[in-house]
Amino acid sequence: MSIRRIDLANAKHMPWKNGAGSTAELAIAPPGASLEDFAWRISSARVGAHGSFSSFTGLDRSLAILSGAGLRLHTEDAAAFELTADSQPWEFRGEASVYAELVDGEVTDFNVISRRADWAHNLQSLDISANHSLAAAEQTTVLMIYCHAGGPLTCQFKGEQQLLTAGQGLLLDEADAKQAITLSTRMPSKVYLAHLQQRASY
Repeated sequence: MSIRRIDLANAKHMPWKNGAGSTAELAIAPPGASLEDFAWRISSARVGAHGSFSSFTGLDRSLAILSGAGLRLHTEDAAAFELTADSQPWEFRGEASVYAELVDGEVTDFNVISRRADWAHNLQSLDISANHSLAAAEQTTVLMIYCHAGGPLTCQFKGEQQLLTAGQGLLLDEADAKQAITLSTRMPSKVYLAHLQQRASY
């Protein structure tokens, strides 16, 4: 894979597994995989109504709010809580029973999901206003850098530069993820990082 660019403007729109909406698919592995057999997927969706989450047995999920007032989330084993654009992404098991209420109108969210037996992942948000250095990701198989807002964002590593505007991102393979990476911008920017790690097989 080496370096692959992703762009929300060119994303493939897929129906939700529960049929209640659609998702813009930014990346999926392996390429061309279906909802039944993918290893991991990165996507964004607009949520315009209250409803239950699709069930993804055997997968782990991370959810972030990109825009809108947020979601009030109800689960079986915890009190209801609100997830907003100021929150760090929420991690949960794909088979969990989750009901989402819109806090105040439509929201746009960002999702990373991976098959638990073979992959692990972590999603985090960063607010960048100047230069930000990323430590070498020694245990990462795939690194995603996604510029949600602000920018342009310059990603510099291995002596080269990649420029990202809002809605664009990069997928870096294991060799590139281990490099020191500097992110820089002249405007305050919201950036999401996803570290995906393939589990060792024995």
